Amino acid sequence: MTGTTDLASATALDEDSIVALREILDDPSLPVGTTVEGPDGQRISRLREALDHLVTVRAGAAVIESAEAGAHLVRALSVLDTDLADVLDRHVGAVRALSGVEAGRARNAVLGDVGRGDLIAFASTVRQWNWDEAAPDSVRPLRRAHGEIVVDDFPGLYDTVLAWHPGIGGLVAISTHRQGLSWEPADGDAGSAHAWVLTLDAVTFHYDDVILLDHDPRRES
Repeated sequence: MTGTTDLASATALDEDSIVALREILDDPSLPVGTTVEGPDGQRISRLREALDHLVTVRAGAAVIESAEAGAHLVRALSVLDTDLADVLDRHVGAVRALSGVEAGRARNAVLGDVGRGDLIAFASTVRQWNWDEAAPDSVRPLRRAHGEIVVDDFPGLYDTVLAWHPGIGGLVAISTHRQGLSWEPADGDAGSAHAWVLTLDAVTFHYDDVILLDHDPRRES
């Protein structure tokens, strides 16, 4: 097993943080009911507590400064827990893709939130998306959306889910705390054993929530 000192030297985490993560993953203190009920609840509970610790030590924010730092973090965490590494790997990949997008208000706002500790991920699939009348624009900046997207893990592990689809008109940033969202475990065709379906029911978005792109930015990252 890789030692605590070896893990700490490979990441931005110090030895105390590595020890704390080991303890959290071995014996989480958050009640399962604080995250989600069901057969996957215990797993989600331990991940949520471990992620809270990583946010506290700004591990997720550090990946903005260096893509290599993010890769090192994911590799080191995979020694502790592969599920935790997978969650952070999606965050690292989303930050990398978004950093390659031309600077603008919406893009800068998401990366600014990451710098303050938010975790983000891309939706793996957009099954359906419809705007009421039309997408938000500078004239009518508030619009409501209905849709269904797939996230490769429990959406509540992230602060923001990013979704791109031609029907959206760009890349939209969906705060997981937004009113009108609901989620449930995905069926077996979702492509990930831990995937969830995120449903939007008349969710209001502002023009600044949409990054105007005619392509999926992950293709260039």
